[in-house]
Amino acid sequence: MKAALLYGTCTGKTEAAAELIRDEFGEDFFETYEDIAQLEPGDLAQYDFIVCGVPTWDVGEIQYDWQDVYDELDSVDLAGTKIAFFGMGDQGGYPDTFQDAIGLVYLKMLERGAEGKIGFTETDTFDFTESKGVIDGKFCGLCLDDDCQPELTEQRVKDWVEQVKRELEAVPA
Repeated sequence: MKAALLYGTCTGKTEAAAELIRDEFGEDFFETYEDIAQLEPGDLAQYDFIVCGVPTWDVGEIQYDWQDVYDELDSVDLAGTKIAFFGMGDQGGYPDTFQDAIGLVYLKMLERGAEGKIGFTETDTFDFTESKGVIDGKFCGLCLDDDCQPELTEQRVKDWVEQVKRELEAVPA
């Protein structure tokens, strides 16, 4: 399986989370570990599995580098590509748009043929009022909040990576 771990970051928090995730999967799992700013949208189609690190920026916006990819995705065929998401957000400062970016990019990738439902997580350990990242009652990926809950990040990453590995084993090739 050709796998990529791609992230966008403005503050370095999403990159730090990506490093934790890469370490939990094992260094050899991902063929590509890269800031999304280094790739073209069409490059995404070459992977069988992509872990996307998409922070919510400003008030419910997609981080700039991911926004550039999002704007060009209509020309990319992601049929057969499995996707999993993680995102950074601030539930205390932005409870009405917490983790919106993962939902926006996730849905766009599904429109382009990607296969989702990998790595969905519960919402009950967060205090927010609204999120486009919630799909079918769960977050569409791993949600991290290093502003309000930094002490939970490492364990959340460990648990999520174990979950994703189990789910990938259960998905037919």
